[in-house]
Amino acid sequence: MKYQQQQDIESQRLSLLSVEDLTDLFILNKINDGQSMSKVKSFGDDYGLARKINSDIKQGISTEADVQKNRECFGDNTPVEKEPITLCELIMECLEDTMLRILLLAALVSTVIGIINEGLATGWTEGATIFFAIFLIISITAGNNYLKEKQFRQLRRRLDDGKCQVIRGNKVTEIATKEIVVGDILLFNLGDLFVVDGLMIQGSAVKMDESAMTGESDEIKKLPYQEMLQQKQQLLNQDASRGHTSPFLISGTKCLDGTGQMLVLAVGQNTISGQLKKLLIQDNPPTPLQQKLEGVASDIGKLGVIVSIFTFIALMGHLGYDIYLGEIQFKSLRTLQVLVESFMISVTIIVVAVPEGLPLAVTIALAYSVGKMKDEQNLVKNLSSCEIMGGANNICSDKTGTLTQNIMQVTALYVEKNTIKNDVHTIKSKLNKNTIELMCESICYNSNAFPQKDKVTNKWIQIGNKTECALLECADNFNYNFSEYRPSDKILRQIPFNSKRKKMSTAVYNPKTRFIRVYTKGASEIVLNQCIKMVGPNGVEQILDQKAKDQIYNDIIQAFASESLRTIAIAYRDLDPHSQNSSALGQIPQLTTFTQSIQEDDLDKDLVLVAIAGIKDPIRPDVPNSIKQCHASGVTVRMVTGDNIMTATAIAKECGILQSGKQLGQYEVVEGKTFREFVGGLKTIKDKDGNEIKEVGNKQNFKIIARDMKVMARASPEDKYILVTGLIAEGNVIAVTGDGTNDAPALKKADVGFAMGITGSDVAKDAADIILLDDNFSSIITAMKWGRNIYDCIRKFIQFQLTVNLVALFMSFLGAVVLKESPLNTIEMLWVNLIMDTFASLALATEPPNITVLERQPYKREDKIVSPTMNRTIVGGSIYQIAVLCGILFVLPKYMDLSMPEELVGQKFHKNVVQMSIFFQSFVVMQVFNSISCRQLDYKTINPFTNACNNPLFWGVQTFTLIIQCILIQFGGKFVKVSHLTVQQHLLCIAFGVGSIIFLVLVKIIIPEKFCQSFELFREDVITQDKMDDTLASRLRRKSTTRQRNRKTENSDYITVRSIQQSHQRM
Repeated sequence: MKYQQQQDIESQRLSLLSVEDLTDLFILNKINDGQSMSKVKSFGDDYGLARKINSDIKQGISTEADVQKNRECFGDNTPVEKEPITLCELIMECLEDTMLRILLLAALVSTVIGIINEGLATGWTEGATIFFAIFLIISITAGNNYLKEKQFRQLRRRLDDGKCQVIRGNKVTEIATKEIVVGDILLFNLGDLFVVDGLMIQGSAVKMDESAMTGESDEIKKLPYQEMLQQKQQLLNQDASRGHTSPFLISGTKCLDGTGQMLVLAVGQNTISGQLKKLLIQDNPPTPLQQKLEGVASDIGKLGVIVSIFTFIALMGHLGYDIYLGEIQFKSLRTLQVLVESFMISVTIIVVAVPEGLPLAVTIALAYSVGKMKDEQNLVKNLSSCEIMGGANNICSDKTGTLTQNIMQVTALYVEKNTIKNDVHTIKSKLNKNTIELMCESICYNSNAFPQKDKVTNKWIQIGNKTECALLECADNFNYNFSEYRPSDKILRQIPFNSKRKKMSTAVYNPKTRFIRVYTKGASEIVLNQCIKMVGPNGVEQILDQKAKDQIYNDIIQAFASESLRTIAIAYRDLDPHSQNSSALGQIPQLTTFTQSIQEDDLDKDLVLVAIAGIKDPIRPDVPNSIKQCHASGVTVRMVTGDNIMTATAIAKECGILQSGKQLGQYEVVEGKTFREFVGGLKTIKDKDGNEIKEVGNKQNFKIIARDMKVMARASPEDKYILVTGLIAEGNVIAVTGDGTNDAPALKKADVGFAMGITGSDVAKDAADIILLDDNFSSIITAMKWGRNIYDCIRKFIQFQLTVNLVALFMSFLGAVVLKESPLNTIEMLWVNLIMDTFASLALATEPPNITVLERQPYKREDKIVSPTMNRTIVGGSIYQIAVLCGILFVLPKYMDLSMPEELVGQKFHKNVVQMSIFFQSFVVMQVFNSISCRQLDYKTINPFTNACNNPLFWGVQTFTLIIQCILIQFGGKFVKVSHLTVQQHLLCIAFGVGSIIFLVLVKIIIPEKFCQSFELFREDVITQDKMDDTLASRLRRKSTTRQRNRKTENSDYITVRSIQQSHQRM
């Protein structure tokens, strides 16, 4: 018989289901009309279904071999990603640049004319050099974009590296979410965001938000499969047209309440959300800084087009005049050649003028900053949040785990009217055995954490809620093992902790007393108010009147709180089921029904107080200094916590949020309820477009309280949301931290939301912009530092690029008018374009932050990108360079022999080739030295070499530029149309470069900053996201048909996704 049972089990295991069998269970209309339930029934209920996928509903997958087998049969849980962009696609995208295409065509015509005019031996050189220069620009740009894309992809993968708890081999194991396989028993809690589809096999009070998948915002109740079977007919009779109660848990949905276990049935791209993600994967939208810079780029582009047109007109005027004088024949190849060269010069001016380096610099700065922030425990989800943090002037921070270490330990106990501190585990022999049992059973039943002892060090590893871990460790010291109290068959009902109730209760049946015992733990003052008795000396229960409650509150709770201890009260009550329904005696189903029929607030009232635990969570050592840095940086730090007002005040003083020894102001520390009532909560109004928005009820009162408030105690998520809404309405830039599910609205509302990477719920992480991998407040300072640095990097780059642009445009036009030609030919200007776009963005957009960024006020929303100090640098640098270059063109020949070298005589070179070579060399060398001056933004910093050694990449790029420039001059010859220079001439060019640094130092000393505040170089209009592709700069820069096709595909896919969701809802 035993052999036959073993054979039956083996045959069940071998008859594995297909992926289609499992995914078919999660079609929404089949869930709603009961077909999925029937199909599970046909598989042998939840037990049989688990066996058919190599698992067990109690023990999970038993061996690693079975885990691997399920991974091979049903797929892995690798997140669905957008198909990576190849290097070839990026090169093709670069070739869709309108101006480069025109330039390529003109270069082709130039090559043909050159060959016809000069013969094949030499006629190809100019056109081929232009082709090579364009090829170089495209290769470097595409290569840089490819590396950036690769880096962002790696960061995206890091975002998906979540952790979860599963049962494998009858043990709770923590694994990465990407390692989940079909057949795993997944443990979930309030706040989790599901990444797999599965069947709920255990759970209590589970409510789900399925709006992401169904579009319906109602909370959906979920029941374990076996409980669902018992209530199936009753639930079907309710005829709920939407969101039927069911045991099926869908990926992409959120757990709003409750805890439970699910049997995983679909992973990765086989889940519902995985199938939809394959249809809908979009690129990141432009950041606010990119939108603001697009306005600057458009203005520069317009100036470039104007200069280009006038340059072409001037050159054509000279050509016409030469034709009129008879120096050039109208119908000749020379005329066509001059026309093509003039056209190429004009197009190249536009190529140089349109600052492609601006968006590239932002991208590089973001990529560089995001990578560095990850190294400093900031995982960025939303790129724009990096730059927004540069303007943050308010931080609303949680306490637990952010300001504190989140390593909790019970250091004080109030039990049997005795207060025990420091070593609470020495009192075993002093306490009544029944008291210990009541206290420890309440702790074990009312918890979901899984602390474990390290086998080597024998120290506790806290897994799960740290407060629960501390209590469970305390219970373990009294020889109570929490795992013995977790089986669901012992629990009649469990009401999980949430931010509104601030307590957790569990009802169990006690066969000895034949009573239902309700164990409760939670916030001390709330639980205390629900108590009518307490356990006194020797375990004897005593009446607890209001006077005794007040004494406990003042002498125990407040005393513990003043020592920065979090206080948790432990209580119980016994319910007599016989008084209500004598048939319920000993029958678990009837007892469950009985406890389920009692209202939540009635279940855990009239309690007996057993103990009050004081839990210590030390302040992080670096937090006080970080708070001090915030104050010096013009940033207000506010602590918003669920702790009572005494604990919150003590910790705020320890952190430096409040000043120790100073009398508190009227509103410096308030409770959430007081704050909410004083400001009138939130009210709904309609904006000018008719959309409903939330605003603070009493704005005047909000201004009064927000001006001084530093600490909000006993705060609910609603209070935090009101605070954030009001502060944003006052024009502040707000950063908010949160870890719970109910923190999601405030995290979304804030300008930058920080979720806790260790203790944060999946819902909080989903709503946040940045995840703090170490849950540390100091990591927020890191984000603020890098956010300010991004602005600084872009400003440094703009200082450099605007100077180059103004000088290049002015000299090109001046040369066309006076010299009949541009001093810089097409090849030289393309090289300059490469220097000032790609090379400069690499050098200046990767500047690391220095400590001074945290010594100044944050950027304001309305601040201009180009500051008065920058105006002074740009104008001063441009004036110097223009003066030097004009001197080279019109004065230098009088003082230096610039005759053509003998070896070039008779070849096709400009008659003033040496002069033009010095011009080209001086122009590039001055840009290299000017980039050194542009590294400084602070008007107080006179020395251009301050922090000179903190960016090796900058010096590497400048050295590389100078080496390539010298190679072009010395060996470029007929390809670049230059002559090699003597050592004396090279030194002269270097002297001009050094002079630019000296000149700008004198400008900073002589000209005050206020002098430059009276004018603006550019209007800096902010371009909205929908207008980004319509600006002149965007049209000239790149109108990618590939991206247009992608957008059309994305829009089509979005329509497809919505159609799928709507069809599911109708069904």
